[in-house]
Formats: sequence, C-alpha cells, structure tokens
Amino acid sequence: MSTANDAPLSALMGPGAFYEGDLSFEGRVRVDGHFRGRVYTEDLLEVGPAGLVEGAADVARAVVWGKVEGILRVRERLVIHEGGEVAGKLDAGVLDLRPGARLSGDVRVAGKVLP
Repeated sequence: MSTANDAPLSALMGPGAFYEGDLSFEGRVRVDGHFRGRVYTEDLLEVGPAGLVEGAADVARAVVWGKVEGILRVRERLVIHEGGEVAGKLDAGVLDLRPGARLSGDVRVAGKVLP
C-alpha cells in the first residue's frame, strides 16, 4: 500500500475546506482540507499533502502525505510518506515510515511501545 487504494472514495474533503465534528464512514475517506474532531472508518483514511487532521481517528488503514495531530489508531497498516507527519499518540498494527516522514509522540506498534 504505497499509494492510495483503488477503491472509489466514499467521502472527500477538498483543499480549503474546514469541518469540525464527528464523522463515521463506510469506505475510503480522503482529507485534503482541515478536519478537526473524530473520524472513524473500517476502511482507509487518506490525508493528502495539504490535509490536516486534528483530534482522534480510528481507522483500519491510513496513508499520510499531510499532517495528523492527536490520537491515531490504525488497526492494520499506516504508511507515512515523505513530507507526511504524525504527532501525538499513535497505535498501529504495522508502521511503514518512508524517507522524509516525521513521527513524534507516544508510539505503539503491534502492541509494543517504541522508544
């Protein structure tokens, strides 16, 4: 999963958009704007290069090119691409950090705390 899933988007927040609140989706979700709140999906969360997610996210899989701040739970696989950043509390099944990706905060991968 080096890039986005080929499945059709269930929801898209475009560049320049701002939303605050709680969202729950079935399917693939992409954030290219600014989202603040809680998001849940049994599928894929994509955070585009200009995307910012602040708050809490509980997802099956995630791909980050932009920034996630807060609490991120990824039950399966998280990929953070070059220029992508995750800051806060992370709990992931599998973590794939690409060169140039940034990660800071409390990190737990596959049930193990990373230093």
